[in-house]
Amino acid sequence: GKAVYINQIRNNNQVHLWAMDRWAVDEDRDGAFLVLPLKTTDSDKVVGVVGVDTLLSASPTQFLPHEITFIQNTVKSLSNGFSFIDARHKFQRTLISLLEVIPRKESGVRVVSCYVVEPVPHVPSGPKNPDEPDEHVLRCMLALNPKTGEVEVQTGAARAVICRKDSAFRYSEQESPEHANMDGKRDYLFTCMEKNEDQQVRALGTDHLAMCILGPNEKPYLVLDLDTGKDKADILKPPQIKSIRILYSKLMVVFKQLLEEVDSNDKKCINEGEERLPDDLKFALRFEKMILDDLRKRMSNMDVGALSEIKSYNEPPPIIATVIQVTMLILDVCQEEELHEWTKIKGYLNSELLKKLGAFNPLSKDTKIDIHKINDRLKGLTSTDVKKGGSMPTFLLYQWIIDVISIIRVGNTEHS
Repeated sequence: GKAVYINQIRNNNQVHLWAMDRWAVDEDRDGAFLVLPLKTTDSDKVVGVVGVDTLLSASPTQFLPHEITFIQNTVKSLSNGFSFIDARHKFQRTLISLLEVIPRKESGVRVVSCYVVEPVPHVPSGPKNPDEPDEHVLRCMLALNPKTGEVEVQTGAARAVICRKDSAFRYSEQESPEHANMDGKRDYLFTCMEKNEDQQVRALGTDHLAMCILGPNEKPYLVLDLDTGKDKADILKPPQIKSIRILYSKLMVVFKQLLEEVDSNDKKCINEGEERLPDDLKFALRFEKMILDDLRKRMSNMDVGALSEIKSYNEPPPIIATVIQVTMLILDVCQEEELHEWTKIKGYLNSELLKKLGAFNPLSKDTKIDIHKINDRLKGLTSTDVKKGGSMPTFLLYQWIIDVISIIRVGNTEHS
C-alpha cells in the first residue's frame, strides 16, 4: 500500500518489463520508475496500481520533485473517483432492495421505476441569469419488471434521458380523463422533484405516486415512480404511503452509514454474516435486517391469545393454512409430513412458537432453509390476499416469512 520509486530501472533486478520495446534504443540510457497504489477511501483497500516510467524520454531520466507531486495528486484524484463509483454501486444495490421491498409490502404496486436527477450543463451564450432556475433531466436507472418481479438495471435505450418537454410526460387538456392527470397538473415527476413533495396522479390510464429521495445536500437525488395499475381501487391510501415513507427513512439511515464509511477508514460489520459478504451486499443486508427488526417489534405484542383465533379453526382457510405451514417449515418446528395434519399443527401454536419467532436469526450458520420449496408453497399468494383472507396475526406472520426469505437471499449471495 506504499509508493515505490526506482531511479535506475536498467540495473535493478526487481523490475521486469514485459514489452521489450519499452527499453530505449540507446543502451546507455536509463529510466526512472514510480509506482503508486490506488486505494478506496472507505477501507484503504488497494484496488490497483499506477506505474509511470521515463524510459522513452529523451530528457533527463530522473523524476523532479514537482513531477512526483503532480503524479501523486493525479493518482489521489483517481482513487477518489474509484471510491465515488464504489459508493454509488453500494447505494444502487441497497436501492434495488428498496424497489423489491415496496411491492412486497404493498402488493397494489405493479411497477416501480427509479430516476436519477441530473443537472443540465449551462451552455454559455452569455452570462447566466442568477435568478434563472437550474434545469434538470431524469435518467431511468432501475425498474422493477412486473413479469419477473426482479429489479433490472437500465442500460442502452432503456436508460434514455427524459426532459420536461418530452411528450411522454405531458398531457393536453383535451385528453380524456382516463389519460389525464388526476389533479390536473402536468409533468408529475418534475413537479415532485422541484417541490420535494409526493405527487399522486393518473397518467396514461394508470395511477402513479412520485416520491423524492434526497441526497446529502438535502436536494432531490432520485425520483421514484410507483405505478399501481388501472384499477382505481389499488390507489395507495395515506396509511400505505406512510408505510412506504418508513421504508424510505430506513434506506436513508443505511445511506448515512455508507457515507460515514466512505469518509473514514472505519469499516464496520453491524450484523452477523456481513463479514463474508461483498461490500455492496453488506449495506443491502442492513436495510433488509432493519425491516425485519421493525416487524419483530410489532410482533412482540403478540401473545398466545392472538393465536387463539387460528387455533379455533377445525379446518383453516387455505391462506391461513399456507402461512402457518411455511412458518413451521422455516422454524423447523415439525416434520414436513406433519404439515398437513392440522390437529398436530395446532399443538405447536403456543408461547414456545412466539419465543422461536423472536429469537430466529436467518443469518445464523445453523439456519438451513430451502427457499425454492417455500416459494413454491407461497406461489400466487400476495400480502393483499393475506390481509383480506386472514387474521392480523396471519398477516404479520406472512410479512415475517417474506422478510426472512429476502434476508436469506441477500446473505447467501456471496459472489454476486
